[in-house]
Amino acid sequence: MEDGKVCLDSDVLISYLRGKSAAVDDVRRLEEEAVTLSTTSINAFEVFYGAYKSGRRMNVESAIRLMERLVILHFDREAAEAAGRILAQLEAKGELVEFRDVLIGATCLVNGYTIATWNAKHFRRIPGLKVIELQR
Repeated sequence: MEDGKVCLDSDVLISYLRGKSAAVDDVRRLEEEAVTLSTTSINAFEVFYGAYKSGRRMNVESAIRLMERLVILHFDREAAEAAGRILAQLEAKGELVEFRDVLIGATCLVNGYTIATWNAKHFRRIPGLKVIELQR
């Protein structure tokens, strides 16, 4: 990892919390390679939403412990501007990207982080964003 700054996408975080071996192995490997592991406030929302929706306190506590280990990248004014520009550019080209993925990608981009995900298709459309496509 050249810059050592990796942002974990929701799919990786949720699978990690569920104990899926591929996700656990990926996170361990990235922890060994990366200087800084993070996620975005949008990803944190998705994880907490799922944990609370499950109705299981254990899931919420696991999500809290995981988030405490990560740097949380915030969706701020700079990320909002970048996301607005990126989404307008992609729409003008007829390239659809899920709204939350644009918010996540822009947050990573303005903070200089590489996104690590199992679903790289949409993230690869964001100009300048470095993407690590993890294998399940």
